[in-house]
Amino acid sequence: MKKTNIVVVLLLILMSCKDEKKTETAPLDIGSFTFSSETIKANEPFQITYNGDGELDDSFFYQLKHAKSYPYDLEFKNQSATITVPDSIAVIAFNISIDDTYANNNEEGFLFSVVNNEGQMAKDSEAVKDYYASSTGKNYGVAGTPEDALKTIENTLKKHPELTKEWVNIHFNLARQVDASQVKTLGETYLSKYDANQATSLEDYEMLSHIYSGLRDSERNDSIISIISEKYPNSNLAFRPIINAYFDAKDFATKDSIFQTHKASIIKHPDGKYIIQNIALAHYNDGNKDAFNTHLKLMPNAYSKASIYNSIAWPKAEKGEDIEAAMALSKQSLELVEAEQKALENKPEYYSPKQYERSLKQTYGMYADTYALLAFKNDAIKEAINYQSKAIEQDANPEMYERYIQFLMTDKQYATVVEKATQFIEEGKSTAKLKSYYLEALKNTDETKDADMMLAQLEETAKKAEIEVLRKTLIDKEAPDFTLKNLEGNDVNLSSLKGKTVILDFWATWCGPCIASFPGMQKAVTKYKADENTEFLFIDTFEDGKNRVEKVSKFISDNAYDFNVLIDPKNNSGNYTVASAYNVEGIPTKIIIGPSGRINFISVGYSGSPDKEVSKINTMIELLNE
Repeated sequence: MKKTNIVVVLLLILMSCKDEKKTETAPLDIGSFTFSSETIKANEPFQITYNGDGELDDSFFYQLKHAKSYPYDLEFKNQSATITVPDSIAVIAFNISIDDTYANNNEEGFLFSVVNNEGQMAKDSEAVKDYYASSTGKNYGVAGTPEDALKTIENTLKKHPELTKEWVNIHFNLARQVDASQVKTLGETYLSKYDANQATSLEDYEMLSHIYSGLRDSERNDSIISIISEKYPNSNLAFRPIINAYFDAKDFATKDSIFQTHKASIIKHPDGKYIIQNIALAHYNDGNKDAFNTHLKLMPNAYSKASIYNSIAWPKAEKGEDIEAAMALSKQSLELVEAEQKALENKPEYYSPKQYERSLKQTYGMYADTYALLAFKNDAIKEAINYQSKAIEQDANPEMYERYIQFLMTDKQYATVVEKATQFIEEGKSTAKLKSYYLEALKNTDETKDADMMLAQLEETAKKAEIEVLRKTLIDKEAPDFTLKNLEGNDVNLSSLKGKTVILDFWATWCGPCIASFPGMQKAVTKYKADENTEFLFIDTFEDGKNRVEKVSKFISDNAYDFNVLIDPKNNSGNYTVASAYNVEGIPTKIIIGPSGRINFISVGYSGSPDKEVSKINTMIELLNE
């Protein structure tokens, strides 16, 4: 009997081990992907396999630790990728791009907890997931809400108060988003645990600063930061009064005095470069080149100088002023970017290696555009063409393509103009001016050809391509109803417009890209003015000020825009009502609501060309009216 019991126990142990192993290593299928298991074991390989037919594009994953995200490239070979994660990480979020679109697993994303050798997850693993879904994950099609994130974080902090310092700022931010009325109570709860009179360490004072900042109690926060500055002069918070005082200063003499007083701290601190850059530019604008160069030598690395050189050179390129000196600065900016492309020494933590390389290529293209325009205005046409060709190697805005064709036309390279302009027009990278260059070049190469017909054919090809691209972005989401007042004080109700195609343009007077898009939007408004089935609503949001309505009205009037502008007010939580309802986090954002009354398109950012903006709006409206 005893022997039998031993055998049974051994069998049970073996079965248990077998089942445990199976649980840990059983592959997990999600859509077109197979993952090694439901969780990722730290310091061990974890594999992702793509089983679909689409084209895998540049993909990456975030290593998530508390509220911070660290991106890493995801390299697929033969449809598979393998990663290894350190045990300091709580969650991995995969962002896999297929045919230029991020897969989102029905808006749930691909979030995997990381477990250590004992199979334990991070204490705040669920909080990490919910916060990611409500913030960064939105950029990749993941659905999450501030309410869910707030609830999970609060539950986590109740169980693990030792994690408070990692989440306190996020806790306040989410509380304010969800219900601003609870922020005061939250602050009182925190202050009952952290007494300013009992603070004995930098960590204590930092926590108090976080709490007062969350309460927006600037007086008490300034008091705490003053203590920190005195007791811990090398801490990050101690630098805040310095940088605030510098940029709040109204005159150069005061700024220079602040710089000289805190020079050592400014040079050492990562954000000090913004002060050094500002004061260097001030010296340059005053004509003090020696002081300009002296301050540039204080920049933390050589690459950081590149943007300063370009910021000086570009306005001169546009105005055609001081060309030779501007060319010298612009050339230095290009050389610095080229050096960084080889060294890759200054990657910010918010970029993966590949993302940083792409960023440098885009930066080089932007700076090459500056140098090319300067060369063109200096009558160095061949040099202008050479550098403008480099400027458009990466995705560029239509005006950059236009300048390239303009330079070729000036050099009378008509055949090349026809060849390149044909490509740009077909790809939807053209402007009205570029098309006029194309027509002129055609006449100079072969007058027998029907130039207008050929242009129409190219435009039709571009239109078809644009339709196919936009068709892939069609969505079907609820459009939250709202009633807002326009600049005339009249109520505008969204639901009353059901049956029409409604274009919501979220913007603000301080938003450069918003303003840049307005000439194109005015063309679109004018085109559809007589169309009773199309409505444009320009929602001014993320804008404060007692005289906000007057400020917005003056801007619209001064620019002679024929827009129906609505004012998005703040709600009780301090958020902008309609922007919050539509999850608008950046502007310009255009949301197109179809006749069904549901959201069908979301377009974030500015295309870089008024003509392209109009074309995109036209195509979306046409698709919804099919």
